[in-house]
Amino acid sequence: MLENHKFQKKNLRKFLLDRRKELSFEYEKINKAHIHIRTFLENIDKCYIGSYLNFRNEICTSLIHELLISMGFKIGLPCINEEDPNMIFRNWTTKDELIANKYGIFQPQENAEQIEPKVIIVPLVGFSISGYRLGYGGGYYDRFIESRNKISSFVKIGLGYTFQEVKELPYEKHDQKLDWILTEKYLYKVK
Repeated sequence: MLENHKFQKKNLRKFLLDRRKELSFEYEKINKAHIHIRTFLENIDKCYIGSYLNFRNEICTSLIHELLISMGFKIGLPCINEEDPNMIFRNWTTKDELIANKYGIFQPQENAEQIEPKVIIVPLVGFSISGYRLGYGGGYYDRFIESRNKISSFVKIGLGYTFQEVKELPYEKHDQKLDWILTEKYLYKVK
């Protein structure tokens, strides 16, 4: 059963990445995610928000970052290293120099302050309306979320395009649920 889930996820991941490559340019033209998240942000205290820099046709995060900065939030970006399977977040400003990690994703340098975000914005390859996500398969976000789930104020927001929704997303015991889904068209509270 577990091998079947892994096989399903692998095939679904390839399909969704190909679909995103094909459709992201058109959907990015109507990306209003920064508008949809505003009401949520207006109702929380100023804090560190973990986000990411979009990569490989992911929904663009730059307008969200501009909004966060204009509203007084601080931003952290995810960081990984080759020796550790865990991910951390480091402080980031738009003036900071970044370095590429082993996947070619830009992240803050090692001398940037490690932070503990109260909210994280999580990239999605796919998602279900029930709050499960399909990522790239490295497990970094699942491990990070699992280690912070005991913190009641910790909020997880998945960010992707509406066409990335999957009705029946296979998930395993270690897969972590999101609290919100944010797309170019809406912000949805997971039940």
